[in-house]
Amino acid sequence: MRVLFVCNHFPPDYTGGAEVSLYHTCRGLMADGSACRVLHINNRRTSTDQEWHDVDGIPVHRIQFATRWPWQEVVDRRIVAAVRREVQDFHPDLVHIHNVSGSSLAPYVACNQESIPTVGSLHDYWLLCPNNLLYREDGTTCDPAEYSEGCGRCLRRYDYWADVPARRSLFARLTRDARLFISPSQALIAEHVAAGYSPARFRLVQHGIEDRPIPTEGISQEVAGACKAAQTRPMLLFAGGGVEIKGAKTLLRALPLLHDAVQDALIVIAGGGDAATLQAFRRAGSHVLILGKVPFLQMRALYAAADLVLFPSVCLDNSPMVIYEAFQTGTPVVGAAIGGVPELVRPGERGMLFEPDDAEGLAQRVAQHFAKTADERRRMRHNCRRYAHDCLSLSRHVSAMRRVYDEALQ
Repeated sequence: MRVLFVCNHFPPDYTGGAEVSLYHTCRGLMADGSACRVLHINNRRTSTDQEWHDVDGIPVHRIQFATRWPWQEVVDRRIVAAVRREVQDFHPDLVHIHNVSGSSLAPYVACNQESIPTVGSLHDYWLLCPNNLLYREDGTTCDPAEYSEGCGRCLRRYDYWADVPARRSLFARLTRDARLFISPSQALIAEHVAAGYSPARFRLVQHGIEDRPIPTEGISQEVAGACKAAQTRPMLLFAGGGVEIKGAKTLLRALPLLHDAVQDALIVIAGGGDAATLQAFRRAGSHVLILGKVPFLQMRALYAAADLVLFPSVCLDNSPMVIYEAFQTGTPVVGAAIGGVPELVRPGERGMLFEPDDAEGLAQRVAQHFAKTADERRRMRHNCRRYAHDCLSLSRHVSAMRRVYDEALQ
């Protein structure tokens, strides 16, 4: 099978959960005999340019455009033409489209014009909301069943695009020829169904991760230092940097409580984000270590070294790759009970849950974890690894993805 993937980011460019999941999907399909190519296309750059490169054996064609005008946020004709050329050059059996906020709905339009079977992976709520999150300025979430065309109070930071009249209806019309949408969580499907989409259009396929050895070479001094410190003291890892929607402010309020609960703990903050929030983390004391952005393959060493991964998200996170990566290395997760997080974190078995934005609840769950015996904590780590092996393996993911492709091709 020949599969063309279209996305607006891909390693070594910006790497979030969507990009990490696509990386593993490509690697798995190629190992299973498929011919894959990634078209990494974006219209939010400072210059117009293109290049070919290779990412761990994955052929990537990166095309970037500068100067996106408001009317190009819905359909950028430059990208329509570029995607059509890519389809004509590669001759795929199917096009699999991932996040498109940096490329508009042009990939869907182009595939329709080329009459090529298309599926889309939904990593967030871009079909329903300009900020992709159903997250409002006041920190609450939008109910898509209550607001048929959006609440109008979206958080206008991070990724905010195509705030146009009747946006949901327009987006539904321009993506109507996508044969299926793939979601890694039932929670995300439920929100789209509440907004009026037919449940028959969605297929639940959890992400899969390639099982690789924990890296010991080629990692930065900062990452190596954090891993070494974890050998002699408890380590709590937060991979959300200073990003509000990932719960950075919740964690910031919880820091004194965490310090009291586990006095010798080292709290490691990885990732970029709001400069003021990161500066507040730096002022918190020597028990907080700020690493900044860490290459996603190096993150694996941090996940393995940590005693707990903290996931205090305040938005409707879909099926966070952070949790997949933590489980694969045997590290339990203390996560907010929001979005698709409860579908992964089973309290007492693979971690614990607390109410979103509840700093005291977060600290209490961490304290409860360290109150367990060493044997109980080891058993929990074993449960995480076993769940990742049985349910989140790359081979399982590839098999499920092939079934969706076969269905779409029919």
